[in-house]
Amino acid sequence: MALSIVLHQAGVDHVLIDRLAQGLQTSRAGVIHAQTLETLQPLGVTQRLSELALKLQNFAIRDRNRALLKLDFSKLPSRHPYLMMLPQNLTEQVFAERIAALGGVIHRTVEAKAVVQDADGARVTVVENGREKLISARYVVGADGMPSPPGPLVPQGPLVPHG
Repeated sequence: MALSIVLHQAGVDHVLIDRLAQGLQTSRAGVIHAQTLETLQPLGVTQRLSELALKLQNFAIRDRNRALLKLDFSKLPSRHPYLMMLPQNLTEQVFAERIAALGGVIHRTVEAKAVVQDADGARVTVVENGREKLISARYVVGADGMPSPPGPLVPQGPLVPHG
């Protein structure tokens, strides 16, 4: 999703697909660090993430009543001297809202089935509404995690019916 935002900002035509009908309502990651926030600043999402998150300047790892490790983030040389805690589903929501604000679309319930690369670029076979389609592109980026959404991002390739 971050790459989609960057491509929108650079004026690069691309297709973002996700096999799920909507983002997951579970969190697989809940912490955003200062350096990550600095990196996300140009994408235009940091302010909204900050509004939704719990910010911690101090954090401790404990074993019952005994602190095993105490961390102080307040002295970090950053505009964000804290640890930001935000469920991944909300982070994804903020990114999706930013993509929409830039005029982008996340094509949901579209699943990538195969990628073939040759000297001219790549072709991705996708299934949308039970029908196979082919996307031709110069580049394909797979971002399915384990396999967490979104799916492949395909710059410069409109959805083209196969066959």
